[in-house]
Amino acid sequence: MQREQSIKVFFDESGKGSEKPNLMAGLVIPAIIYNSPDLESYSQQLRDNKLKLHWKSYAGDAKKREDITGVIEIFNKYCGMTKLNVINYDYSVLTGRKEFDSKTVERMIYTKFPERIIYGLLRGYGKNVYIKTDIFIEHSSEYEVLRLHDVVKEQLNTQSLYRGEHYIVENSKLVPKGVEIGVELTDLLIGIIRTIIKNQPDDKSKSVNSKNNLVIQLLKNKIFHSFIENIRYFEWTSSKELMEINFKDYLQLFLSNHYEKWVANT
Repeated sequence: MQREQSIKVFFDESGKGSEKPNLMAGLVIPAIIYNSPDLESYSQQLRDNKLKLHWKSYAGDAKKREDITGVIEIFNKYCGMTKLNVINYDYSVLTGRKEFDSKTVERMIYTKFPERIIYGLLRGYGKNVYIKTDIFIEHSSEYEVLRLHDVVKEQLNTQSLYRGEHYIVENSKLVPKGVEIGVELTDLLIGIIRTIIKNQPDDKSKSVNSKNNLVIQLLKNKIFHSFIENIRYFEWTSSKELMEINFKDYLQLFLSNHYEKWVANT
């Protein structure tokens, strides 16, 4: 007997072209959690323009810091029931293949990596469960031209049939920014991961210092620290396979370089 479970998958990226690191991420939240009053209230605040979340633009503003910490605090209640996969790919390796034009490179990036990320989140469920999936991707003109939402749905359902997996993607769509808290939460998480990987000194800029301080503040919550430490993180250069890396190493290096703030009042 199979039990049906519904999940929501949210996809985002950070760093395009020469803006390294080139990151893509997928976040799974069970539908019953995503539709809870806690998270639904944040989606409604977004739609009512009462809440704006964007990691890249954060540079120490008190209201933005309050909004980010508030969302992460709510997420910490449920993060043990979620999954996050991240891929760090090397765009320069792809552009170094001079025999391929830029359109071919872009098509490879957006037809291969998103599918790999989300498939990794959906594969491997046991025989007694069947996963019904809705995918949400933040709208962009680039994604619309590529019809990324349709491509990903078709690829994933083909994989499920071919490999005998226990899932189906029922819906996949592009959504405007400021509509779904899951999309904004994925943006925050991939931004935090980006900050940890880059591990820049505080004196580089006010924005860098503010982001470093906020990451350390958030990581002092043991639940969130454990979640970030245990994400599934993969790197790709030009090999046939993705290489899974223990993200704990990046995290330890980041905390070591900012140890004075980390040990203060920990």
